[in-house]
Amino acid sequence: MAIKTLYSILGLEPQASYEDIEAAFMRYKLQYSRTVTDASEDARNRFQAIQQAYTTLRDPDTRAMYDQRISRAGIKGVTTSTTINAAEDGGWMTTRNILVAGVIVILVSGMWWYHAREKARQEAETVQRLLRIAEEEKKRQAEIEAQQEARRQAVFEAQQAQQEFNRERQLRSEAQQSVRQVDANLRNAQQQADADRRRELAERDRVARQDQYARQQTERDAQNRLQREKAQLRQICMDRYRRPDC
Repeated sequence: MAIKTLYSILGLEPQASYEDIEAAFMRYKLQYSRTVTDASEDARNRFQAIQQAYTTLRDPDTRAMYDQRISRAGIKGVTTSTTINAAEDGGWMTTRNILVAGVIVILVSGMWWYHAREKARQEAETVQRLLRIAEEEKKRQAEIEAQQEARRQAVFEAQQAQQEFNRERQLRSEAQQSVRQVDANLRNAQQQADADRRRELAERDRVARQDQYARQQTERDAQNRLQREKAQLRQICMDRYRRPDC
């Protein structure tokens, strides 16, 4: 079973360009919208793993550090400028290589169990495992690479600060978008209520006109009946008494 890396989490090859990384992250960002991540904890964990992978790989310095670390851990498929020279290390059966092999064995067994249990959690845990491996490697190289490690640590802290800033900015943007959506909903509701009120008033006016017309028609019918009855009475008086009123 292939070991998951930050590249495979984004669906990329280790030789992917920075444009490919940006494009892959944007695709996942559209796929895992706020509605999807709020509705599913698995989707939220998967997207968090994607964000962590993107944050590391989009910066040239942190990406180079990551490539170097997983190459030292023995994970294949990553091309870096630093390779492992078995002759200089004194052969395979060295303490360092045994420790690395042990870590790889633990990682592979853990990843198999993790993949069988839950795919989304597997990716998040893989990222954490790779980060822990990188941290352990950084500690072992601290004495001979003190200055380089200090520079890398400064870059890492700056990256974390930038990530936090971006996260806060995103939250503010989402909050503003929610407020705008609520305002739009309120305006739509008000417009709908106004339209309903206008329709109700128009209906009332129509009914009132119909009632008025019906009353007028009834009055005209009553007057017509009264005129007919008076005419009949006059005719009777003329027939009986030779005069119009009797």
